Amino acid sequence: MSETPDTPAAAAEASQPASRKVKRPWMTWIKIFLLFLIVVCLNYVGCHEYYRRDLTEDQRYEISRQSINMLQSPEIQKRKTPVKITFAFLRTTQNYTRMRSLLEEYERYSNGKVKVEYVDPLRQPNKAREISNIYGIEFKKNLVIIDAREDTEKALKTFEGTQADAAHVRILPGDAFVVYAPGPDGKSMKAVALQIEDMMTAGIYGAANGEPRKIYIAADKSNFNETLSNNQEESIFTTLGKICRSVNLQLVPIRMSGLEEIPEDAAGFMIIGSRYDLSPQEAEVLQRYWARPNAAILIMLEPQNDTPKQLYRFLREQGLRPQNDRVMLRNRSNRSVFEINSIFAPSLNCTREFWNSSTGLEGESISLILDSDNAAMEQKRITPYPLLVTTEDYYGETKYNQFPAKFDAREDNPGPLMIGAALIRGNAGDVNQNKTTGRLVLLGNTDLLQPRQIKPEQRDFMRTLIGWMTDREELRGLGSRHDLTVKLNLDRNALGVLELLTNIGLPLLALLIALIIWNTRRH
Repeated sequence: MSETPDTPAAAAEASQPASRKVKRPWMTWIKIFLLFLIVVCLNYVGCHEYYRRDLTEDQRYEISRQSINMLQSPEIQKRKTPVKITFAFLRTTQNYTRMRSLLEEYERYSNGKVKVEYVDPLRQPNKAREISNIYGIEFKKNLVIIDAREDTEKALKTFEGTQADAAHVRILPGDAFVVYAPGPDGKSMKAVALQIEDMMTAGIYGAANGEPRKIYIAADKSNFNETLSNNQEESIFTTLGKICRSVNLQLVPIRMSGLEEIPEDAAGFMIIGSRYDLSPQEAEVLQRYWARPNAAILIMLEPQNDTPKQLYRFLREQGLRPQNDRVMLRNRSNRSVFEINSIFAPSLNCTREFWNSSTGLEGESISLILDSDNAAMEQKRITPYPLLVTTEDYYGETKYNQFPAKFDAREDNPGPLMIGAALIRGNAGDVNQNKTTGRLVLLGNTDLLQPRQIKPEQRDFMRTLIGWMTDREELRGLGSRHDLTVKLNLDRNALGVLELLTNIGLPLLALLIALIIWNTRRH
């Protein structure tokens, strides 16, 4: 008696050839092997090629483009030995995780040219003692050591020529990494921002470069108080000094009276405020410096005084002409007379990140004119670039001492106006001759350097221009923004709506909820 399959599926299986039944296990093993190979390949790619993205709204774990430019510059990438950073912080320190994440970004973008060692002096006393012996320091507080020497394991004090070797070491106090401001009660201090990135970028660049170069400022012609500056009080001079230190430059006051030549070691020369005029002999000193192959000059005009005649003549010869006016808004309504909303003009490549963005200038401003069609400029091979411009809503008031000021097409200068400009003397298009070109920056506003008025984008812009003048373009671009507080910019209408919601809306909402609960319980 023959056996028949109980189901159609069993019958179909019985009817299949024996050869197909034998091949099925081999196909399964091949699939498993291919799956294993894919998993191994994905893990290998994931370990060696990965992409890290900061998903926070304020990008709190990302470093700025300025820091990235510095890390990827030849100054860092061509090093034989990496820059060693010792982050000696207690792990219980506030914002420790955030600061460590930022340092990891430095390692990632440097392509191995920056190495960070994390040390907790309390938990690692032996390591702390070893570091103390190398650098001759005591761990009383948190600190960061940036060492750009060729041999970072030798004790710093045993070197011959200590001054030269010490120039490649920066020791930064950890207390300076956090910015504090008075709290609501006016007594306690509250952490409002982290400036670890600003200090780390400047420290790494300074340690890699070594001894800072000197940039001179005319103390007897510029508008700053030397006494206040020496007392370390906040002033235009201290603000400018901080910007210069961030690009490893030392701001040195110098008096032009009796000066025969601007020192040969000058990386640049500044006249800030232009309060007093140059003598004919001093004007010749400035002309001779400008004739040097790598001259760099920054001039900021003082709007409260007329442009000095000798300085005006020097600028006119270079194709720049300051106008005797004050920039104002045509339809001001309730706004300040001299409040200006200026635009960063798309011109110099080093300022590309600022192009077409706007910034508010406080204080008075003078408009400038570029003589781009001047034949003398072509003969001197001078190329002009606008830096700061206004829209057509602004004009140059020539009778700025008379109020109320009103636009007069017959006397005033119509907009758009230029407030800042730059010049390159020489072949600006030849990359091989960049070191031999002269560079000049002229701004018609001085108040933007006031400590309480300067804005972050203006500070970054000034640092970019000074870096461009002194061949430090790797520090160009926007700086860090690591605020620890949230700021809301509300106009009067938004503030009125917020007060209405707070004083009326929220109490009514609470009353409505109470009525609903009462009605529910009553029934």
